[in-house]
Amino acid sequence: MYPPLILLCLVLAFGPDGGWASVAMITLGLLGWSLAEYLIHRFAFHHAPLLQQIHLTHHDAPRELNGTPTLVTVAVFYGLVYWPLTWMLRAEWAAALTAGLLLGYLAYVGVHYVVHHLGSGGRAWLRRLIRLHAVHHHDVAHNFGVTSPLWDWVFGTLARR
Repeated sequence: MYPPLILLCLVLAFGPDGGWASVAMITLGLLGWSLAEYLIHRFAFHHAPLLQQIHLTHHDAPRELNGTPTLVTVAVFYGLVYWPLTWMLRAEWAAALTAGLLLGYLAYVGVHYVVHHLGSGGRAWLRRLIRLHAVHHHDVAHNFGVTSPLWDWVFGTLARR
């Protein structure tokens, strides 16, 4: 479901007034997703009572296929991201920012699946992410970023052990 939505956002982003501003907004969306991923994982998944309970079942059985239903995440992206952005920004920019956020989310879902089910395939960068995420599963106070350690480094929660 996400690739067609991302494609639709990209088509809208590069409409009549898109251009380089849309490229910048896509980049901002990707960066914004990486921060959201960190914050959601650190604070919602490990401190909000209901979400914490659900997330800790993932820690107990990381190879189980459990997660947020796609229709829920699509509704959240539309209702809390795209639609409000259309009130604040030009339509192309709202679509571009949403495309970047959706691309980041899709990367998160894909990387998280690979980390728990497929392994690195010899790729050093993926092997590093797998190691960092494995540390998190044994030390829930560190390594909240799944697709990148950037925000763990920025906020002092990166643990390499």
